[in-house]
Amino acid sequence: MKDSPALFERMSKLKNLGVNLGLILGSLFMGVVIGEVGLRVAGVEGYPKIGAFVDSAPTRFHTADPDLGWKLKPGVSGEWKGEGESFVQVNSEGLRDREHTKAKPPNTLRIAVLGDSFTEAIHVPVEQTFWSKLERKLGNCEAVKGRKNVEVINFGVQGYGNAQELIMLRKKVWDYNPDIVILAFFIGNDVINNSPKLEYDHYRPFFAYNASGKLVPDMSFRNLAPIDRNARAVSFVDKLPSFLVNNSRILQVIKKIDIDQKKLQLSADFSGLSTKNFIPPQDAAWQDAWKVTEGLIVEIRNEVVQKNADFLLVTIGDPIQVERDAQRRKNYMRKNKIQDLFYPDKRLEKLGAREGFRVLNLAEQFQGYTEKFQVCAHGFENSVPCGGHWNELGHRLASILITRNLCEHLKQSQAPKQQP
Repeated sequence: MKDSPALFERMSKLKNLGVNLGLILGSLFMGVVIGEVGLRVAGVEGYPKIGAFVDSAPTRFHTADPDLGWKLKPGVSGEWKGEGESFVQVNSEGLRDREHTKAKPPNTLRIAVLGDSFTEAIHVPVEQTFWSKLERKLGNCEAVKGRKNVEVINFGVQGYGNAQELIMLRKKVWDYNPDIVILAFFIGNDVINNSPKLEYDHYRPFFAYNASGKLVPDMSFRNLAPIDRNARAVSFVDKLPSFLVNNSRILQVIKKIDIDQKKLQLSADFSGLSTKNFIPPQDAAWQDAWKVTEGLIVEIRNEVVQKNADFLLVTIGDPIQVERDAQRRKNYMRKNKIQDLFYPDKRLEKLGAREGFRVLNLAEQFQGYTEKFQVCAHGFENSVPCGGHWNELGHRLASILITRNLCEHLKQSQAPKQQP
């Protein structure tokens, strides 16, 4: 009985601890309940847990594809209001274009355009796109007028790199038997897109050189779990049980905050990465990215030639290359130790000269125009001023320059060859 006071004291402390713990847990539970109810009443939403399957869709107009990563969804339509505005109509074959017969109509010059978001061009109405304008303008070329109809088919898809464009060429373009294939190459990210070491989103096909020096596809993205697709699009919340995340508005909001912060960091990181487009490769990753990029372009050209079609590489300038303010361009170059803003354009021009294909660089001519008239070829009022994608002016300038190049080439190809 001598130990009874000590035992009683211990029991009392345990009881008090249990009561305090119960109060804490009860308060936490009530806080969670109040928070959950409050967020729902206020209509505040977050992001659910990433699922076992994610439809690879940059926008609601896209869907997953086992060969390309994603593609435009056949037959979908609707209003686009983001960067620019337009009504988007995807045809039955999954192209942002009107319907085209696969069989080429008689007496028709058919042109296929491969590219990324600049070519898909959901930021402007169809009639303002460079490929739509090209069709109308080229019809007035003396080498074509009165002889052939002109038909331009748009195979551009947002986010594509040259690997996907090569696969698109093989998978879809040849069904339409084009006479000319234009590859629209965006200086701002096409080299990055072609490298698994530089590209953030790995849910896409890549190409690499094998031991024999042959460029071969890497389709391992097909087996990639969504949580491993892009570390910048996954939150620590995604590692929690699904039933918990998908039934908790608090956790969903926490995920949204986390992902939004990662998006901001990604934007800053990509801005730093993209400056390296304008300098000779300084490390193995960039050397390999350029090697694969040039290999893909040559491979596309080779396949075009094998199909007895003509090939034209058109380079689309990065917004900083065509910035109307010369001082801003100089400041950008000084800050990022860039010697020549047109390094990538000139490199691709040399590739064309070496491999025997035509290259049309748009950036220098765009820059001359925007600086002279103090206008912007990129950007929209509802988005980044003078940044991002081509506005109507950008598409109009591109259509003029591409038409001029093609028209001159068609004239030369029709001219009688001089006897030796």
